[in-house]
Amino acid sequence: MTDQDSFDRVRAVDLLWAFKRRCDALGAQGMPMVHFRMLLGDPAYRSEVLTRARGFDDAELRAFAAQLEALPEGAVLADTRNAASDRRHAETAASVGQGWMQRPLRTLAPAALLVVLGLASVVLFGLSGKQEVVVPDQIRSDTTWKAGKTYILTSRSFVQNGAVLTIEPGVIIQGRPGSALIVTRGARLYASGKREAPIVFTSASPAGRRRAGDWGGLVLLGDASINREGARIEGIEADDPRAAFGGRNDDGSCGVLDHVRIEFAGYELMRNVELNGLTLGGCGRNTIVRNVQVHRALDDGIEVFGGTVDLSRIVITGAHDDGFDWDMGWRGRVQHLIVQLHPDIGDNAFEGDNDAEQPDAEPRSAPTFSNVTLIADRGSQRAHRAMTIRQGSAGVFRNVLITGFNNEAIDLRGDGLAQLAASNVLQFGGIAVHASGVHPRNPFPEERAEQDDDGGFSEADFLLGQGRVSVVSDSGLPLQASSPIEPDFTAQRSVPDPAPSAVPQGEFWNEGANYIGAVRPQSREPWFAGWTAFPRD
Repeated sequence: MTDQDSFDRVRAVDLLWAFKRRCDALGAQGMPMVHFRMLLGDPAYRSEVLTRARGFDDAELRAFAAQLEALPEGAVLADTRNAASDRRHAETAASVGQGWMQRPLRTLAPAALLVVLGLASVVLFGLSGKQEVVVPDQIRSDTTWKAGKTYILTSRSFVQNGAVLTIEPGVIIQGRPGSALIVTRGARLYASGKREAPIVFTSASPAGRRRAGDWGGLVLLGDASINREGARIEGIEADDPRAAFGGRNDDGSCGVLDHVRIEFAGYELMRNVELNGLTLGGCGRNTIVRNVQVHRALDDGIEVFGGTVDLSRIVITGAHDDGFDWDMGWRGRVQHLIVQLHPDIGDNAFEGDNDAEQPDAEPRSAPTFSNVTLIADRGSQRAHRAMTIRQGSAGVFRNVLITGFNNEAIDLRGDGLAQLAASNVLQFGGIAVHASGVHPRNPFPEERAEQDDDGGFSEADFLLGQGRVSVVSDSGLPLQASSPIEPDFTAQRSVPDPAPSAVPQGEFWNEGANYIGAVRPQSREPWFAGWTAFPRD
């Protein structure tokens, strides 16, 4: 391929990305979501979308469609040999300005030209003079990302071959379209930020133009036990061994995440398949995940696939699907967790599964949660649930504050609920429900026979019996708790009822957290202050 051919290819990919972003901006006016990977690789899908765009009442969108009509019929721009470099070329264009496609190739800055020509790792200097490092597609040896630099993900970058990637406090990692950082089984990530210098994974788009799904997200894969043979993480080709996770080492470690923010992630891989903000697949109990925020992810905020990983002091805000999702036999512990759903996006704060095809598969999902706050805006036009527990998942849920969910507060599904409850592996205690449910004064109405999805199990009798769940008239939270851009999650007063349940004992647990919710009421220095952020775009 000549340089001119490559340049034409770059122009096409970049134009398709700009077209996709314009479609996203018109979502509220009725333009359906467009999947970038399918635009590149599925000519029939691309033709269908362009036909729809040509008839849409937006001059800018129609202009994009007219330019894209020049693409060769049946052109596939995302084959297995060139997809990564296509994305890298397109995203490099964004770094040198909006008008780069109209400039001759010879006018590009020398450092940018090196990237356009395909070199895997180059050091650039941005307009601000700050040093930027383009991350290679593979990290095969121990590597440290240094403070004072910005690291640019341009494609899926794999930490592999047992390598250890260390990230120093204050490092910023920017993801461009189609990029993700994937730490494979046997490799580890040590990302230890500080309260005053968190490590930030964010979009490479400028502030004001960032959107959920701008890049893929962070994936950690380990060798702890799961309940599915041959499990592979979504988004990696079926024949790529780097997608595998799970094993028998429940004491294993995927590394450390501490004082880390992940923003605007969740890149669309194909129709109805997106990466999450943070994905933990088969990570063992010696993995450390604490002081982590996931903000405005296109899919789930955090999804845990099996393993025994624990998490503490976690904030999930504005996920477009579920806040915290688990399945495949996860048996970890979580304390001090805030999940805030934004108005008109998102589904569940919690979605917990064991296995859809084999609900009794072992090991069974059975996490333990204590000190959790789940927040939604009751005025949202979208139906929001606080918890959906289904497909054989067990779990222990203690000291949980639920407020503002206009659908069910807690929805339990499946035929084996009575057995899980009787065997005490499905427990609720110290749960306060405020302003939630279709009828807030009765958030657990009995289902009609045709709506039965729990084998006749009475959620109301189970949840409201023995003081497990209390419906309260005051959450104690300030009005700002549901604000998408300036939230305050610290309760001004304790809920009067129910009494908090005893925090589990052990080294992991903060046994002094004898209150309901994620944050001690009236705390002057809440644990989430100083390192979290809530940008709109």
